Amino acid sequence: MGPPTRDSSPPRRRAIVAIGVGAVTIDSALLGLIAPLLPEIEARTGAGDAALGLALAAYAVPIAVLSLPLGRAADAVGRRALLVAGLLIVAIGSVLVAISDSIGILMAARAVQGVGSAASWISALALVSDTAPPGHRGEALGVALGATSAGSIAGPALGGVTAQLLSFEAPFLILCGLALALLVVALAILPHEGARTTSAVPALPAIIRSTRSGVGAWAAAIMFGGACSLGLVEVVAPLDLNARLDLSSSAIGLLFAASIAVDAALSPLGGRWGDRRGRRRPAVTGLAVTAASILALAVLPGVSGTAVALGIYGAGFSLMMAASVPWLDEAFPGRERGLAYGVLNLVYASGYAIGPILGGLLLAVGNADLAYGLPAVALALGALGLTIRSRGLAAMTHVTRKSEATPERERCRG
Repeated sequence: MGPPTRDSSPPRRRAIVAIGVGAVTIDSALLGLIAPLLPEIEARTGAGDAALGLALAAYAVPIAVLSLPLGRAADAVGRRALLVAGLLIVAIGSVLVAISDSIGILMAARAVQGVGSAASWISALALVSDTAPPGHRGEALGVALGATSAGSIAGPALGGVTAQLLSFEAPFLILCGLALALLVVALAILPHEGARTTSAVPALPAIIRSTRSGVGAWAAAIMFGGACSLGLVEVVAPLDLNARLDLSSSAIGLLFAASIAVDAALSPLGGRWGDRRGRRRPAVTGLAVTAASILALAVLPGVSGTAVALGIYGAGFSLMMAASVPWLDEAFPGRERGLAYGVLNLVYASGYAIGPILGGLLLAVGNADLAYGLPAVALALGALGLTIRSRGLAAMTHVTRKSEATPERERCRG
């Protein structure tokens, strides 16, 4: 049967979307919540730059391992059950981070958070996509991605400010409370789902079929590059700002928050741009702007220069995700939507796992300029490559947008 949200009344549908948006906001906040606390963790544990990078990456490793099975589970057992389980595990992992007293325990606790985040993020985005009218999927996902972008930048702000005003444990306990509150709301509002019709194609052949096209491959590559750059910046920038400008954790957190408004505003606009004009244009623009912003982090002086650079970074990252997420969604049939977001989560988590490790290693063997320069060059080359391939991808995207409602009609006839 089709997604239960199709038959919901508009108010109930909006409530379901709000739950999905809330879940991805919590999950994305977890990514960077710990970033401004790295100098304090370094002092408390004596861990070096490489070990701190591993502590950030520990969150993403279980996401990479479990995303595909959890994507299949979202298609088989439904969005509700997976979302509730994920939120509960996120809450447990957050408590474990709060009570951790060594770098090893912290890594394990971050891994628990990653398991819960994988489950809730996949099911939440699938819920949002389920409710999107034909021809408006990019805009609907853009709203969720705006919340994701805001959470990614609000997480460091929340971590830095509450840790300085209250305690190291405070930001993680706050996230635990938010996850449990959303869990209760989800149990009350999300409808129970009956038996679902899933694809008979095994996961690996289905993934190869959907990602070997130009659209699917470019969507995955853009997502990987964006996640890798985010993980790297969240390690390099706090340590660089602390060493170069002697900034406190709250100041670092507030600087990361500088791009929240730009990020959240551009995500739905970028999704709408892709719905109407094709995903390629926001994708190329996002790659180029993100590359420029990372270079700006290295060259713009002082606190004001860093704030400008992070604002530009938020705009570029937002456009990259607003193009690549619906691109990958549309590469899969509707009844494999959970699997699509499992692939998305796997690609994103892989990039986010590599980014912090790469950032820590580049700082250890070189300096911040090297750590900023490498991803900037890679993203610029990506923008150039996508521009060269633009004509063929434009044709494929046009066909995808015109036919995106077909799988829904076929399922109704099935």
